[in-house]
Amino acid sequence: MSKYKRLMLNRGVMQKDVSASVRAVDPRVDTALMSKFVNDVCLPTPPVLKAICKTLSCAPLDIYDPREIALVPAPTAAETPATGGGQTVNANTARTRQRRRDNAFYNLTVEIPRDVAERVFAPDALRKLGYLSKSDFVRQAVAALDAKLSTINSKEKAADAGTSNGKND
Repeated sequence: MSKYKRLMLNRGVMQKDVSASVRAVDPRVDTALMSKFVNDVCLPTPPVLKAICKTLSCAPLDIYDPREIALVPAPTAAETPATGGGQTVNANTARTRQRRRDNAFYNLTVEIPRDVAERVFAPDALRKLGYLSKSDFVRQAVAALDAKLSTINSKEKAADAGTSNGKND
């Protein structure tokens, strides 16, 4: 029997009572998930654990072993120091970052309203607008912005070249 279940029995607290207080903190926690907590199948999040402990009038270590709730494992040899803050970076993360630096392409993810996206990015709509695909649209839009930025930079450079210190006299 788990420590959690034993503590509930000793305190005379029913799972439904704990569940009610947990739902006040996180409404996503249903009966099945509560059962997994009680039977040591999975661990609750820190706010949920706090609510459980409050309901049972106990500390987290009364329910779980310190090794179970050690959410941040000790760094391994495969991890390397990160820049600043003394944090560590997983070797896989370091490889991914290096691959992204070496890649000549920029991966862009945006969130836009679904109804607009479905209407505008439908294949027929894109063809009517003169684009082959969503990617083609984004590439052309970025190319237009790049051209506009180049024009602005050229005008600024020309204006700065008219004075010796870059400022108007």
